[in-house]
Amino acid sequence: MARRLATVIAEFSETVRESKMLAADAQLWSVPIPPATAPMLKPKRRDALTELAFFRVFGAWEAFLEETFILYLRGQQAPRGRAVQRYGFPPSEDAAHEWVAEGHGYASWASDKVKVRAKRLFKNGRPFEPAFTSHHNLLNQLTTVRNAIAHNSAHARDRFEALVRNELGTLPPNTTPGSFLLTLKPRSSPPVSFMEFYFEEIKKVADQIVPN
Repeated sequence: MARRLATVIAEFSETVRESKMLAADAQLWSVPIPPATAPMLKPKRRDALTELAFFRVFGAWEAFLEETFILYLRGQQAPRGRAVQRYGFPPSEDAAHEWVAEGHGYASWASDKVKVRAKRLFKNGRPFEPAFTSHHNLLNQLTTVRNAIAHNSAHARDRFEALVRNELGTLPPNTTPGSFLLTLKPRSSPPVSFMEFYFEEIKKVADQIVPN
């Protein structure tokens, strides 16, 4: 039996919640609690766990996009909101997957690819194109952080450092994706870390794609 859109959005939300808790635990364990003289985690491991939490959400985000594309193509409707108008009617879930992947083994979920694909498959690209357009900078930042975690390349590192400088006005020594994610976002009210900010915002994008 095909999965339902309500299940897909609920599972993504749960992954965000669990990953947020993992990052919070890593932060807590990195602070010594009396009478202990040393924390349970050193900064390097704290950062690694934080990056793992972020990577889990990013992976879940791409899986969420793939499933929602396929389910909308198959005629499913979100718990709330208007029905999505399709340009085609794939005869099976396998066929829908092939349409989304455009003949490849897997689909690219880069923002520009998603918007082009959405306009090809759905009227006005809805609900994907409006959600991606209104959160363009956020999604680019998420991808930049993800690439800095996943790729040990000068290009990925340069783009990450440019992001940090743009957000903080400086590049703190020994900055890692994990330490950046745990940094409080300037001018946030109430104060939240970049990790918390990103998780809350990506959840809003998901809710825009699947209103519930």
